[in-house]
Amino acid sequence: MQLEFLFAGFAVFWAAIFVYLLMLQARLRGLQREVDRLEERLAEREAEADAAPRTVTR
Repeated sequence: MQLEFLFAGFAVFWAAIFVYLLMLQARLRGLQREVDRLEERLAEREAEADAAPRTVTR
């Protein structure tokens, strides 16, 4: 009887770890997409700044 409870406890523990890791992976994937979007926006702004005519002020 006690072994069944021990097995059930370990099963619940490992299932919780697995679910937590899946959630963590999803968050990391979302953060990576956000970083990629920010890098694209930064590259676009730098390209616009390089293409814009520069005015000389004295």
